[in-house]
Order: sequence, then C-alpha cells, then structure tokens
Amino acid sequence: MNDINLLPLTSAYLDLILEWRNNPEVRRNMYTSHVISKAEHYAWFKKLESDNTKQCFIFVLNGVPSGFISFVDINLNSKSATWAFYSGNTSVRGIGSLMEVSALNYAFSTLGLHKLSCEVLEFNNMVVRFHEKYGFHVEGVFKKHHFSEGEYWDIYRLAIFNEEWARCKLEINLKKQSISPGSSYRENVFFTNENIIGFSALSGDCNQIHLNKQYAIKNGFDNNLVHGFLVGSVFSKVFGTRFPGDGCIYISQSLSFLSPVYPDDLLEASFVVLSKIGRKLVVETSITNLHSNKKVIDGVAELLISMDSQIGYLNQYL
Repeated sequence: MNDINLLPLTSAYLDLILEWRNNPEVRRNMYTSHVISKAEHYAWFKKLESDNTKQCFIFVLNGVPSGFISFVDINLNSKSATWAFYSGNTSVRGIGSLMEVSALNYAFSTLGLHKLSCEVLEFNNMVVRFHEKYGFHVEGVFKKHHFSEGEYWDIYRLAIFNEEWARCKLEINLKKQSISPGSSYRENVFFTNENIIGFSALSGDCNQIHLNKQYAIKNGFDNNLVHGFLVGSVFSKVFGTRFPGDGCIYISQSLSFLSPVYPDDLLEASFVVLSKIGRKLVVETSITNLHSNKKVIDGVAELLISMDSQIGYLNQYL
C-alpha cells in the first residue's frame, strides 16, 4: 500500500522543484517555458509566502518527494480555485493518478471547494483526456491564446464540481472492487433487426441466414439469426466500459456458440473473474437466453487491465 503525503512547500524543497520545473518536458507544458534561474525561482517563492490565494505542496510517495501540486486563485467566498501539477519522478507507475486523486481530495475535502478548474495547452491533449477520466469536463477553449515555439495555441479550460467528484469517486471504487478473483458482473442485452443490418454493413457479413427470416426458417431455424460475433460483442463493451473499465484491452477470447439467438431475445451476459496476476486478468464469460434459459455462448477472456486499476492506493484513499 502506498503512503501518500502532501507537504506544504518550504524553502527546503526549492532546489529540488527548480530541477523538476526546468525539465524540458515540464517546461514545454507551462505558460513560461524558459529555463528559470535560481534567483527568479527564489523570488517567486518569496511572493508565494505572502499570497493567501495560493497554496503549493510537495507530493511525497512512500517517503520520497515525487511531485509538485499547486492551487491558485483560491476564492473562499465562491469556493473556487485553479490547480496544476507536475511529476518529479515519471518512472513511478500511476503517479499521475495518485497526484490527481490527492489534489481532488484536498480541494473538496480540506479546502471545501465547490469548483476546481485547470487549464491545458492544446498540444497536450492526452492530459485533457486524463483529467476527463477523473470527472473534469471542458468548459471552453481560449482560441489561439498562448504563443509558444513559434505558434499560437488554444488553451482548454476544464472544471469539476464537488458533487461530480463525489460521483466519480464512487465509480472508481466500484471499478476497483471488481477486479479480484471471484468477483462477478451481469448485464442484460438484446439485439434488434436494425442492429443485425448495421453489423452486416460494417462487417460485410451479409449471409441471408441473418437478414432473411424466410431463408432462415427454410434452414431449420425459428427466425433469422443474430450474428454470433455481434452477440459476443457485449463482452468487449462490458470489459471496456464497466468491468473492469477504461484502459482494459484483450489478450485473447475463446467463444463457443451453443444455441441460436434471434432478434429481440433477452440475453444475460455473465462475467466471473477466475484469476488476477499483476495486470493480467482471466475472466469466464457466458451469455444465457432468458427466454429459453439456454446458454448461447461460453468462453474465457484474457485481459490486460489499465495501470490505474493496479493502484491499490485508490481503494484506501478514496
């Protein structure tokens, strides 16, 4: 389990964060991207000490200073602020998630904010998506607002409200609780003729057994058939969005097609975690037709879960 602390910035850490701040990858994503001198850095800190609208912290992971978090434009009347962060040790897996969660918890639980904002330069679109994963939403874009490297760049303004973070924390907890051996998940689904036609167009599988009811009946079925891989697509949908969720990718999936599925049949997809080793997850998958009570698909999936799902700290800290 990771030990996390946010320590108020003191002069003892100034040289360390100057080294982090002057890293080319960090500077590139800042509004002031030049190499900062020691004198400039110390002058910034002196102003910071007397500014009650700003709070800065050293992010300490397992006893090691590992990043910098700042809150600026703190307005306790409107209960709002803007924040930013950068890591001093990108070799630590998942450190961005740890810092994001720490900052959000501090903002809403300690500062008691109603709204937290941040700004991201357009060329750093991965960070926009990263913030969105933790509940932020884009409020607006300042078009061609920042000049850097010979070009004008858009600035994305994102924000999150306290109730959104509360909801996001719950969703994260549900996902984290879902990735241990023995855990299970179920979801109901059905497929219409419109789904069948759409899948045929996308896949190129225009077999008349799927598209023509009379043709299917002549071949011994009660109705036209839903494509087996269309039925099985519910596995990918659930893995990528629900159980375990974002960042999960397939390694393999076995499928045995046991019984036909017809349009509008109500199905139940079942998932049971068989094992988890590191980021590798093995899940038993099956689909049952609730009308006939027959199993229609059986199989086993091997998955690689996201790095974020590996962060046990989130369970404890959320």
